[in-house]
Amino acid sequence: MRILVLTDSLADTDGVGRYTIRLMRAIERLRPNVQIEVALARKHPGLSLELPRNWPVKVCLPPDYFYYVSRARFHAYAAWSFLQLLPMARRADIVHAIKDYPHSYLGLQAARAAKKPCVMTAHGTYSVIPLSDARHGARARAAYPRFARILCVSEYTKKRILQQMPLSNLDVIKNAVDAEHYEIRPRLENRPWSGKRYTVGIGALKERKGHHVSIAAFLKVAPVFPELHHFVLGQFQQGDAYFEDIARNVKNAGCASRVHFLGLVPEDDKIDLLCGAEAFLHAPVVAADGGFEGFGIVYLEAAASGVPSIGTLDSGAEDAVVEGVTGYLVPPDPNAIAIKLQILLGDSSLRERLRESCLSHARLQNWDRNAERVLEVYDASIA
Repeated sequence: MRILVLTDSLADTDGVGRYTIRLMRAIERLRPNVQIEVALARKHPGLSLELPRNWPVKVCLPPDYFYYVSRARFHAYAAWSFLQLLPMARRADIVHAIKDYPHSYLGLQAARAAKKPCVMTAHGTYSVIPLSDARHGARARAAYPRFARILCVSEYTKKRILQQMPLSNLDVIKNAVDAEHYEIRPRLENRPWSGKRYTVGIGALKERKGHHVSIAAFLKVAPVFPELHHFVLGQFQQGDAYFEDIARNVKNAGCASRVHFLGLVPEDDKIDLLCGAEAFLHAPVVAADGGFEGFGIVYLEAAASGVPSIGTLDSGAEDAVVEGVTGYLVPPDPNAIAIKLQILLGDSSLRERLRESCLSHARLQNWDRNAERVLEVYDASIA
């Protein structure tokens, strides 16, 4: 089987990159004779050290902001990509658009011209908001029924798509995690978190990731646990209004020395930070622009590290966090999160119980099981 994969990332620093590499490597394990070719976006965030060297990778997709460019640039990008994708699609047995719309639209166009089936992964925001967008809506609504299957990473994402249009080609194949990758290992030394008691959050500093909610909750419990710190991993930009507003609230609460924005860090540092945390705080919200968290692989990464999560309702966390097993689901409200966080921080036996159930759960959510389901979709689509 020859698979053409469209993605905007092959990096460890974002969810789409981790999804692409982990899923395709699992498919290779299950089908050793499979051949994978990758169409990658311009201005991608780098390449993972885990990227197999036998995968041909061609930079022939528009950059991530393709959705927002002018009409003229949109059509120019689309034509440029189509000409490069078409021979790749002709070599493939199936096209898998792992990046959401509009990159998935390019994959569909090339696949249809090559008379090959195309499946699409629907992660979250950019699988939903295009359907009601004044500029993209008609194009997206015409495209979605033409995919052989649309693989939703959560029941929540499927629900949000169905709220926009009725479709019969939706499947739910939830995200997974390589639990062994996050197993506790010898601790690193001389890190900002070394020797501290702390919580952690992971995700770019943008509204839908909900850092304004989770950090507000941390500030509420900070006086009760004066030794506690909070570390945030994720891209941020000094001067950005969203980040500056959070930083100002932290400073006004007298916690500027206890809330740490680390930006992006190496994978080993991320794992070390997770393994030493007492709780993982990720409180996604539905943003003003309609953006939302479709799943949150970070919840599974926390579970694989033995760390219970506090996630929020009305988001993909509903699929990623098992209530009372790997953590807790609460409304996206700082008070609700603070109440649950204070209970968790104040009860070491509860944390230990959740730690064991987190590890057990993570081992079951493996990429091989995910890949088995995806291969079933491939086989049926090709047939």
